[in-house]
Amino acid sequence: MDKREKRWVFAPADKAVSAQLARGLNLSPITATLLVNRGIRDASEAKLFLAPDLKSLLDPMLLNDMGRAVDRLEEALKKDEKIGIFGDYDVDGTTGTAILVKLFALLGRTVAYRVPHRVTDGYGLNGAAVEAFAAEGVTVLITIDCGTNDVEEIALARSRGMDVIVVDHHEAGTALPDAHAILNPKLKNSTYGFTGTCSSGLSFKLAWALADRVGAKRRAGFEGFILDAMGLAAMGTVADVCPLVGENRVYVRYGLDALRACKGRGLRALLELAKLGHEPLQPFDVSFKLAPRLNALGRIGTAMDCVDLLVSNDEARIGEILKLLEKSNRHRKGLEDDMMEQALAQVEAAGGAESAIVVADERWHVGIVGIVAARLVDRYYRPSFVLAIDKGIARGSARSIEGLALHEALEECHDLLLTHGGHAMAAGLSLEAGNVDAFRRKMVRLVARRLAPERLQPSLLVDDEVAVGALTRPVVRELERLAPHGPGNPVPLLVASHVQVAGEPRLMGKRNGHLSLYLKQDGAAVRAVGFGMAELFEPVCRARTLSVAFTPQINAWQGRESVEFHLKDVKIES
Repeated sequence: MDKREKRWVFAPADKAVSAQLARGLNLSPITATLLVNRGIRDASEAKLFLAPDLKSLLDPMLLNDMGRAVDRLEEALKKDEKIGIFGDYDVDGTTGTAILVKLFALLGRTVAYRVPHRVTDGYGLNGAAVEAFAAEGVTVLITIDCGTNDVEEIALARSRGMDVIVVDHHEAGTALPDAHAILNPKLKNSTYGFTGTCSSGLSFKLAWALADRVGAKRRAGFEGFILDAMGLAAMGTVADVCPLVGENRVYVRYGLDALRACKGRGLRALLELAKLGHEPLQPFDVSFKLAPRLNALGRIGTAMDCVDLLVSNDEARIGEILKLLEKSNRHRKGLEDDMMEQALAQVEAAGGAESAIVVADERWHVGIVGIVAARLVDRYYRPSFVLAIDKGIARGSARSIEGLALHEALEECHDLLLTHGGHAMAAGLSLEAGNVDAFRRKMVRLVARRLAPERLQPSLLVDDEVAVGALTRPVVRELERLAPHGPGNPVPLLVASHVQVAGEPRLMGKRNGHLSLYLKQDGAAVRAVGFGMAELFEPVCRARTLSVAFTPQINAWQGRESVEFHLKDVKIES
């Protein structure tokens, strides 16, 4: 448990709209309030949110240039032209690449595909890859999760006789590349209607539109392809931390079920390796069991192996990759722990965390810096920049907190940087090693200027304050319809104030690391569990009243179901 005191920030209440939703859809007031907190304000939106429908996926042809992209690919198929795919090395890029490789395989075509090496190539399309595609006779090149800002590289591809189709969701720079088609919902003139779709989701849309055009839906094996493609799109969406609203909610709701039923041998082997059993898959499973394993290959080795695993049905090749994957994952964990320990030592040696954390070291692996930056944010709740120094150049990743948009902050420091790019919460950067100290000083001042001291305190965004007795089993079951949860649709977080401790609290777990107690309020009682909250045992035993922030759950034990509170924070009142 994070021992720092947290601010409880309550979502702005609009009880009139909540009451209207509750009456119109026969929902509990709690469920209606949570829907309003997530931007759902009318009955039709609420129905779709509570029961996502595949029919609500947006028409692929709404994407600018989708018609041009499909026309060109249909022409290439008819003329038997060589098609190439260049995908980014993260999970969004590799799953998006795999979707299109699988589609072309269904169409009886073998395509050339490449994924850059994270360390030696870096992010984005590169000249060496363009020249390699040209040498293979590629005339149509598709970029996945990159390309929007690769102006020079796409110009090189055009000069080598290639038409380029960009499939990407990154923010555009000042100039767009001279591509044949750009499928990016974040372009200023986008007609798509939703900006949250990631590159694997866009690859799914391109595959769907092309399959429609060439009649692939009538081919044997199309059902298996769609199951795998939906599963891959869901993996990419969750791994890329995309908002689980709009069509992303549909992708994940149906895609995780599709992933469980996937046909590809490589995909099935990955699920078995992660020991996911036979229970329905959740976003947590992708975030903490599947994506880290795939990313480990891209961080320590080459992400080409990730794509090979996702598209392969060759048992020998799959076995070879799985062994490499587990070896890479173990190696990644060791490097990560060492780097984290060294980063903590740097922070503490400097007197603790300032308004921003900037650490750098020549011993560090550039493939791990993003993970360590995220862990530093978790520990200190400060924007964190972790840089690996090699041959005088510091390259690294940054992770942010609410209120500081990294891409804007880095732009203010552009005079000290060689390259930078990314989003509000995650970004990459490089600079000369000699400028690291100057960058640290400037970023610390910038963050201190933009974020008041209280914004540097961890916070919990609370949905509502409720009475213990209001959370009946039917109400908690109703709240389960808000899943799947993730960015834009967090797990419900509620507060019960001035509750009493009933009976004797106790410690549980193999190492007595968890707290178990009963809470009562106005005649209603409920069991509460605080995972990792053993240090609160004695204060809670002495307390007469508490206020608790929690997530309600249904606990099933020996065929009986009961409501249980999973505690997220506790404030001792008296």
